[in-house]
Amino acid sequence: MESRSIENVTDAANNLAHEVSKAKVLIDDVLEDGKRKAGRMLKRGVVTAEDCVEDTTYFIKRHPWQSVGAALGLGACVGLLAGWLTMRTCQTNGQS
Repeated sequence: MESRSIENVTDAANNLAHEVSKAKVLIDDVLEDGKRKAGRMLKRGVVTAEDCVEDTTYFIKRHPWQSVGAALGLGACVGLLAGWLTMRTCQTNGQS
């Protein structure tokens, strides 16, 4: 009776070890796939950013005054927004 119990425990331990090793292999496969996909996405992002820089450079060379106007307008908007936020922050803190 006692040897049968020991065999059952041994079989259960062997089955558990086998299941753990299968789970480890599955986790390793998922991690490898994730690394590969992340690498591909990073490369795709770099290529897209390079294309954007090339397109911007081309546009600036073709339309220099429009580029200056766009930069001036964007800078004015950012400056006005920063000034408004600074004034708003000073008023809420009780400063004038």
